[in-house]
Amino acid sequence: MRTSIQVGRIIGIPIRLHFTFLFIFFGIIYGFATLPATEYRIPLGLGGIEMDTFFRYFLSSIAAILFFFTLLLHELSHSYVAMKFGTKIHGITLFFFGGVAMMEDIPKSPEKEWRIAIAGPLMSIALGGLFLLAYSGIKTLNLAVYRPVEILVFTLGFLNVALAFFNLIPAFPMDGGRVFRAFLAKRMPFLKATKRAVLIAKIFAVVMAIGGFIVDPFTFFLTGEIVTGNIWFPLLATFLYIAATEEENATTTFASLEGIKVKHVMRTENASAREDMSIMELANKMLDDKSVEYAVVDEGGELKGFITFEDIKKLSAEQRHRLKVSEVISSFDRMSEVISQEEEAAEALKRLVSTKKKVLAVEGEERGNIVGIITKRDLAMFIEMLKGRG
Repeated sequence: MRTSIQVGRIIGIPIRLHFTFLFIFFGIIYGFATLPATEYRIPLGLGGIEMDTFFRYFLSSIAAILFFFTLLLHELSHSYVAMKFGTKIHGITLFFFGGVAMMEDIPKSPEKEWRIAIAGPLMSIALGGLFLLAYSGIKTLNLAVYRPVEILVFTLGFLNVALAFFNLIPAFPMDGGRVFRAFLAKRMPFLKATKRAVLIAKIFAVVMAIGGFIVDPFTFFLTGEIVTGNIWFPLLATFLYIAATEEENATTTFASLEGIKVKHVMRTENASAREDMSIMELANKMLDDKSVEYAVVDEGGELKGFITFEDIKKLSAEQRHRLKVSEVISSFDRMSEVISQEEEAAEALKRLVSTKKKVLAVEGEERGNIVGIITKRDLAMFIEMLKGRG
């Protein structure tokens, strides 16, 4: 089941909304309209005006929409700089805890990484500054009719500045964590820098979770009042802790594959199946070979597609007896699903992850000559063997 929907494209980048986005979106609307700490007045003791319920929710809806648009600009800033460095962007997804730009690969160059990371907070600071400047301009008019606009503009300015400074905290997966790693990576190996940065992130997440239960940070920053904490900060802290752990695991995985080529990991035996085989023949072959993924080739050895045990499971008993392999395979993308045996194994893993495929065909020295396959299982087993050896 798909968990996000694409709502458009900006500078060629797909923009998606995760289903969890709806929870926080409507949560922000409700919070803006009813939060007792602000009573929907301009925060920080700057004065304000009471509004009826309808107008509160109307203004809250506009604020939520504009805030998530600024959040999108934050992620687009990362993406734009990354694209300038040649990194492909698969999409931007807005979800429960904000947004994420899905990059094909974060450059290991510290100089490039910190520039990509800092672009988002700089955009948020710029947007926050513009909103607060607009607020100052509107406030000088001193007209009651503009007070609702003052509230809206100040809130957006405050939230963007808060977002920028929160993101600059040196803890993964926030931008400050990547800037911090880039700083460390100039002085030590990339993997060691990642482990140091992840440790800081985990400590921060634990402190944040404990503090969030004791004090509500949002109310404290808006009003200066100390009130009992809520569940949101501990939840966010848990998310940060998990994300930091995943960052460390991913970096460790790719680091373990440094210097390893596809030809060192690929499977050459029991790797291909003829397209004119019946599905039942292939099912028996899978049992004999103890394998579940195959590159499908024609008589001349040319790649025609892929087939896995999962594909066969979807067929009815009647279809398995009637159909041939050629009738079950789907089209494939040679650019992303065929890889040279001389490529880095890490590149194969990136492609498998980004395309969500389970198998790639491996090409020999001669173009079009399929010499084997490489799968996620092959890579996972190889990595585990490397760990055992070390």
